Amino acid sequence: MKTITLGRDGDQPFKIKGIGVSHIHATVTIDDFGRWTLADNNSANGTYVRDEVTGDLIRVSDKGQTISQMSFVVLGSDTAAGCSFYANQLTNPGNFVNEYLYMRNKKLEFDKEEEKVARNAKWVRLSIFILMLLFTVGSIIYQIFDDSHESMNVMLWGFRGLSLLTTGAMTFYDAQGKRSKIIKKRNKFNQCPNPECHRKLSGGEIDNLICGRCQKL
Repeated sequence: MKTITLGRDGDQPFKIKGIGVSHIHATVTIDDFGRWTLADNNSANGTYVRDEVTGDLIRVSDKGQTISQMSFVVLGSDTAAGCSFYANQLTNPGNFVNEYLYMRNKKLEFDKEEEKVARNAKWVRLSIFILMLLFTVGSIIYQIFDDSHESMNVMLWGFRGLSLLTTGAMTFYDAQGKRSKIIKKRNKFNQCPNPECHRKLSGGEIDNLICGRCQKL
Protein backbone atom coordinates (compact mmCIF):
# COMPACT_ATOMS: atom_id res chain seq x y z
CA MET A 1 0.00 0.00 0.00
CA LYS A 2 1.16 3.51 -0.85
CA THR A 3 -0.03 6.74 0.77
CA ILE A 4 0.53 10.22 -0.70
CA THR A 5 -0.28 13.35 1.28
CA LEU A 6 -1.46 16.36 -0.71
CA GLY A 7 -0.97 19.97 0.33
CA ARG A 8 1.54 22.77 0.70
CA ASP A 9 3.48 20.51 3.06
CA GLY A 10 2.48 17.30 1.32
CA ASP A 11 4.81 14.77 -0.25
CA GLN A 12 3.19 14.86 -3.72
CA PRO A 13 5.82 14.99 -6.53
CA PHE A 14 5.07 18.62 -7.45
CA LYS A 15 5.00 21.88 -5.50
CA ILE A 16 1.71 23.34 -4.36
CA LYS A 17 1.78 27.07 -3.63
CA GLY A 18 -1.90 28.05 -3.72
CA ILE A 19 -2.94 29.92 -0.59
CA GLY A 20 -6.33 28.17 -0.70
CA VAL A 21 -4.67 24.80 -0.14
CA SER A 22 -4.10 23.58 3.41
CA HIS A 23 -0.68 22.39 4.55
CA ILE A 24 -1.93 18.78 4.66
CA HIS A 25 -5.05 19.08 2.55
CA ALA A 26 -5.92 15.53 1.47
CA THR A 27 -4.60 12.00 1.14
CA VAL A 28 -4.47 9.51 -1.72
CA THR A 29 -4.11 5.83 -0.92
CA ILE A 30 -3.18 3.20 -3.51
CA ASP A 31 -3.78 -0.29 -2.17
CA ASP A 32 -2.05 -3.53 -3.17
CA PHE A 33 -4.73 -4.18 -5.80
CA GLY A 34 -4.12 -0.84 -7.52
CA ARG A 35 -7.29 0.82 -6.21
CA TRP A 36 -7.05 4.57 -5.60
CA THR A 37 -8.88 6.35 -2.78
CA LEU A 38 -8.94 10.12 -2.24
CA ALA A 39 -9.90 11.52 1.18
CA ASP A 40 -10.14 15.09 2.41
CA ASN A 41 -8.19 15.98 5.56
CA ASN A 42 -10.80 18.37 6.99
CA SER A 43 -9.31 21.10 4.80
CA ALA A 44 -10.59 24.66 4.98
CA ASN A 45 -11.63 24.90 1.31
CA GLY A 46 -12.49 21.32 0.43
CA THR A 47 -11.31 18.61 -1.92
CA TYR A 48 -13.15 17.87 -5.16
CA VAL A 49 -13.21 15.38 -8.02
CA ARG A 50 -14.63 16.23 -11.43
CA ASP A 51 -17.60 14.18 -12.57
CA GLU A 52 -16.64 12.46 -15.83
CA VAL A 53 -20.11 12.94 -17.35
CA THR A 54 -21.27 16.40 -16.30
CA GLY A 55 -17.90 18.01 -15.57
CA ASP A 56 -19.21 19.26 -12.22
CA LEU A 57 -16.93 19.22 -9.18
CA ILE A 58 -18.04 16.78 -6.49
CA ARG A 59 -16.85 17.36 -2.95
CA VAL A 60 -14.91 14.54 -1.32
CA SER A 61 -15.40 13.79 2.39
CA ASP A 62 -12.86 12.62 4.94
CA LYS A 63 -14.29 9.10 4.50
CA GLY A 64 -12.77 8.94 1.05
CA GLN A 65 -13.87 8.32 -2.51
CA THR A 66 -12.63 5.87 -5.11
CA ILE A 67 -10.86 7.57 -8.02
CA SER A 68 -8.82 6.52 -11.05
CA GLN A 69 -5.49 7.69 -12.38
CA MET A 70 -7.33 9.93 -14.85
CA SER A 71 -9.54 11.54 -12.20
CA PHE A 72 -9.26 15.34 -12.13
CA VAL A 73 -8.59 16.39 -8.54
CA VAL A 74 -9.14 19.93 -7.23
CA LEU A 75 -7.76 21.14 -3.91
CA GLY A 76 -9.55 24.29 -2.78
CA SER A 77 -10.33 25.62 -6.25
CA ASP A 78 -9.21 25.19 -9.86
CA THR A 79 -7.63 28.66 -9.88
CA ALA A 80 -4.19 29.88 -8.83
CA ALA A 81 -5.44 30.03 -5.24
CA GLY A 82 -5.95 26.28 -5.25
CA CYS A 83 -4.42 23.36 -7.10
CA SER A 84 -5.86 21.07 -9.75
CA PHE A 85 -4.32 18.07 -11.46
CA TYR A 86 -4.98 14.62 -12.85
CA ALA A 87 -4.28 11.89 -10.29
CA ASN A 88 -1.86 10.39 -12.83
CA GLN A 89 0.60 13.16 -11.91
CA LEU A 90 1.07 11.59 -8.48
CA THR A 91 2.78 8.54 -9.98
CA ASN A 92 3.87 9.88 -13.37
CA PRO A 93 4.84 13.51 -12.71
CA GLY A 94 5.80 15.87 -15.51
CA ASN A 95 4.53 13.67 -18.33
CA PHE A 96 1.16 14.91 -19.59
CA VAL A 97 0.68 12.74 -22.68
CA ASN A 98 -2.09 10.59 -21.18
CA GLU A 99 -3.91 13.66 -19.89
CA TYR A 100 -3.81 15.40 -23.28
CA LEU A 101 -5.00 12.26 -25.05
CA TYR A 102 -7.86 12.03 -22.57
CA MET A 103 -8.80 15.67 -23.19
CA ARG A 104 -8.62 15.18 -26.95
CA ASN A 105 -11.00 12.21 -26.72
CA LYS A 106 -13.41 14.33 -24.65
CA LYS A 107 -13.11 17.10 -27.25
CA LEU A 108 -14.06 14.64 -30.00
CA GLU A 109 -17.10 13.60 -27.97
CA PHE A 110 -18.24 17.21 -27.67
CA ASP A 111 -17.56 17.81 -31.38
CA LYS A 112 -19.88 14.90 -32.21
CA GLU A 113 -22.55 16.27 -29.87
CA GLU A 114 -22.41 19.67 -31.59
CA GLU A 115 -22.56 18.03 -35.02
CA LYS A 116 -25.64 16.07 -33.96
CA VAL A 117 -27.37 19.24 -32.74
CA ALA A 118 -26.57 21.03 -36.02
CA ARG A 119 -27.79 18.04 -38.05
CA ASN A 120 -31.07 17.78 -36.11
CA ALA A 121 -31.65 21.54 -36.40
CA LYS A 122 -31.18 21.25 -40.16
CA TRP A 123 -33.79 18.48 -40.36
CA VAL A 124 -36.24 20.54 -38.30
CA ARG A 125 -35.84 23.52 -40.66
CA LEU A 126 -36.13 21.27 -43.72
CA SER A 127 -39.29 19.59 -42.41
CA ILE A 128 -40.91 22.95 -41.74
CA PHE A 129 -39.95 24.18 -45.21
CA ILE A 130 -41.45 21.08 -46.84
CA LEU A 131 -44.70 21.47 -44.87
CA MET A 132 -44.98 25.14 -45.85
CA LEU A 133 -44.22 24.31 -49.49
CA LEU A 134 -46.84 21.55 -49.59
CA PHE A 135 -49.44 23.77 -47.96
CA THR A 136 -48.70 26.67 -50.30
CA VAL A 137 -48.97 24.49 -53.42
CA GLY A 138 -52.13 22.86 -52.06
CA SER A 139 -53.65 26.26 -51.26
CA ILE A 140 -52.95 27.53 -54.77
CA ILE A 141 -54.54 24.47 -56.32
CA TYR A 142 -57.52 24.77 -53.98
CA GLN A 143 -57.97 28.43 -54.87
CA ILE A 144 -57.86 27.67 -58.59
CA PHE A 145 -60.87 25.39 -58.25
CA ASP A 146 -62.63 27.47 -55.60
CA ASP A 147 -62.16 31.24 -55.78
CA SER A 148 -64.65 31.96 -53.02
CA HIS A 149 -63.89 33.82 -49.79
CA GLU A 150 -63.89 30.46 -48.04
CA SER A 151 -60.67 29.43 -49.81
CA MET A 152 -59.00 32.65 -48.66
CA ASN A 153 -60.04 31.93 -45.07
CA VAL A 154 -58.64 28.42 -45.34
CA MET A 155 -55.32 29.82 -46.55
CA LEU A 156 -55.25 32.47 -43.84
CA TRP A 157 -55.88 29.99 -41.02
CA GLY A 158 -53.52 27.52 -42.58
CA PHE A 159 -50.66 30.00 -42.62
CA ARG A 160 -51.43 30.98 -39.05
CA GLY A 161 -51.25 27.32 -38.06
CA LEU A 162 -47.95 26.84 -39.90
CA SER A 163 -46.52 29.94 -38.23
CA LEU A 164 -47.52 28.55 -34.84
CA LEU A 165 -46.06 25.15 -35.78
CA THR A 166 -42.79 26.76 -36.85
CA THR A 167 -42.49 28.73 -33.62
CA GLY A 168 -43.31 25.66 -31.55
CA ALA A 169 -40.83 23.44 -33.40
CA MET A 170 -37.97 25.92 -33.08
CA THR A 171 -38.80 26.46 -29.40
CA PHE A 172 -39.04 22.74 -28.71
CA TYR A 173 -35.74 22.08 -30.45
CA ASP A 174 -33.64 24.97 -29.19
CA ALA A 175 -30.45 24.30 -31.14
CA GLN A 176 -28.67 27.39 -29.83
CA GLY A 177 -29.54 26.52 -26.25
CA LYS A 178 -28.33 22.94 -26.71
CA ARG A 179 -25.09 24.16 -28.28
CA SER A 180 -24.52 26.62 -25.40
CA LYS A 181 -24.88 23.77 -22.89
CA ILE A 182 -22.34 21.68 -24.81
CA ILE A 183 -19.86 24.58 -24.90
CA LYS A 184 -20.35 25.18 -21.18
CA LYS A 185 -19.70 21.51 -20.41
CA ARG A 186 -16.75 21.42 -22.84
CA ASN A 187 -15.07 24.24 -20.93
CA LYS A 188 -15.05 22.09 -17.78
CA PHE A 189 -12.72 19.59 -19.47
CA ASN A 190 -10.11 21.85 -21.05
CA GLN A 191 -7.85 22.95 -18.21
CA CYS A 192 -4.10 22.51 -18.63
CA PRO A 193 -3.02 19.28 -16.87
CA ASN A 194 0.12 20.93 -15.50
CA PRO A 195 -0.58 21.56 -11.76
CA GLU A 196 1.34 24.84 -11.99
CA CYS A 197 -0.58 26.32 -14.93
CA HIS A 198 -4.38 26.54 -14.26
CA ARG A 199 -4.97 27.82 -17.80
CA LYS A 200 -7.96 26.96 -19.99
CA LEU A 201 -6.75 25.45 -23.26
CA SER A 202 -8.02 26.09 -26.76
CA GLY A 203 -9.18 23.27 -29.03
CA GLY A 204 -6.02 23.65 -31.11
CA GLU A 205 -3.79 23.25 -28.06
CA ILE A 206 -5.63 20.09 -27.07
CA ASP A 207 -5.31 18.70 -30.59
CA ASN A 208 -1.59 19.50 -30.61
CA LEU A 209 -1.11 18.03 -27.11
CA ILE A 210 0.62 21.12 -25.76
CA CYS A 211 -0.12 24.23 -23.68
CA GLY A 212 0.95 27.48 -25.30
CA ARG A 213 1.95 28.96 -21.95
CA CYS A 214 3.84 26.24 -20.12
CA GLN A 215 4.90 24.38 -23.31
CA LYS A 216 4.86 21.03 -21.54
CA LEU A 217 3.66 17.59 -22.52
